[in-house]
Amino acid sequence: MKWIETTGGPFALVALDDVPLWTGHRGDYQRACEVDGVTGLVGFGAPEHRRTALILWDEPLRTAYLPEHQAFVQWMYADSEGELLQMVNSQISSAMWEGGPSIEVRGKVVLFDAAMPGAELTSGDSLEIQMRCEVYRVRTADIEPGGRQAARVHQLIADK
Repeated sequence: MKWIETTGGPFALVALDDVPLWTGHRGDYQRACEVDGVTGLVGFGAPEHRRTALILWDEPLRTAYLPEHQAFVQWMYADSEGELLQMVNSQISSAMWEGGPSIEVRGKVVLFDAAMPGAELTSGDSLEIQMRCEVYRVRTADIEPGGRQAARVHQLIADK
């Protein structure tokens, strides 16, 4: 499983075609850091062609994508990846979810450190995910069943 990290700030989820427009620490990063809450939306790009990024914020946690749950999992603590994933798989259906924003997805999206300008992004710095074209509602849960594992999960649910 591929895990990515930030340099201490938020992640940005951007449509693949829009990644080169993200300016990172040269401008868009500041707006990403101003998101109030664990998720939020930030506009970027030229005013006549405004794009939207989903921001995953709060703590700079190692993050991976779980396609079977259509969710980003952030590693809060666990002794191993296997233990963390087993805990998430067994607890996700009973998680206490907080609602978040909705975002329109147009196919492939990329998750990366919001400080990184999109034009400088490499495949090792990001997660590329193929999704169906539709509007998704984001919901977030901290899964902490007690014991030695905890994760934050951001799930994308088709907004029907």
